[in-house]
Amino acid sequence: MPKDRYGVGILGNCCTHGAGLAGAFAGHPRTRVVAGYEPDPRRGPELAAAMKLDLSASYEAVANHPDADILCVTTDPCDKATMVELACSARKPVLLNKPMCESLKSARRIEKAVRESGVPCVLDIPMVKGLAPFAKLRREVASGEHGRPIAYHHDFGMTFPLDFPIRDLWPERFDPPEVSGGGEMTNMGCYAIDYMVTLIGMPKTVQAKRASFWQEYADSPAENFGQIVCDYGDLFATLAVGKQKLPDPHGGVNDLSIRFPNRNVILNPYTDTAVVNGVTVDMAEYVHGVAPVSSIDQLIRAMEEGTPPDDTVELGRTGVEVLMAAYRSIVKGGEVVRLPLKDVGNPLVARP
Repeated sequence: MPKDRYGVGILGNCCTHGAGLAGAFAGHPRTRVVAGYEPDPRRGPELAAAMKLDLSASYEAVANHPDADILCVTTDPCDKATMVELACSARKPVLLNKPMCESLKSARRIEKAVRESGVPCVLDIPMVKGLAPFAKLRREVASGEHGRPIAYHHDFGMTFPLDFPIRDLWPERFDPPEVSGGGEMTNMGCYAIDYMVTLIGMPKTVQAKRASFWQEYADSPAENFGQIVCDYGDLFATLAVGKQKLPDPHGGVNDLSIRFPNRNVILNPYTDTAVVNGVTVDMAEYVHGVAPVSSIDQLIRAMEEGTPPDDTVELGRTGVEVLMAAYRSIVKGGEVVRLPLKDVGNPLVARP
């Protein structure tokens, strides 16, 4: 039965994401936070403060909390599959925060758990999809009104001052790939990969390069930047993703260019710029009232109406498969990797 307000349990606080989503759920008129757990002493107190609650004794205690109607998964990527399986066993809808997980094997576990349980699950990956211009473009592509795209490029990432203390604020970014999945091609790249596969599906082949020109990344197993070339047979889609340090003044990076046979679109929400067929148009005119549906609202709709969410674990698994193909290309010296993959492991993790 629908409720006026649903109770939410928070599972984990990797990279502060649990605390951030605790605030989002607390601010939503249909949800309230009732429990949460994070075992890492670096992150647990922060989650408790964001929830304004004491931490529960375990993940299982959160999953089985009688007032928790929804479970929000914000653990380390390596634990995501286990947490989704826990939620599905408890028959509780899931908001699964990005990145989806650390390997294709885990992505398939998540997909299987959701499919077999029938529990609603939304992949929460909002930094591109949660912006109105990209929601509008997504609708345009899905409608087919302009035909199949003929070219695609997306620059996406975050930028920081030259003295930004990234290791102090986000130490998880430097965890080994068996925990994190990888560096910024995982953390930042998942947004651009997810949007690409949402618009144009899984490519036939992938080729990639990565770089670690930020010293903290160079001293770790993680990359801070990557480039991915996806061959769809009838077009190339290219992505440039990651984190950079830049001198002031500087802004964010989220530039997308897409061409159709009779329409070209360039979007940059940071500069509030839309260019259609070579002509700058007012962003409000381009968006024309289209608004993205938040992950929370997608999940509530799926719970109450039984309709699949827009941002599914199937899309998430496809994105993870592209990412793992990119890492496989990198460890193979730039080899072109064909999809779908046969190996479900993470290519960055050493095998015994």
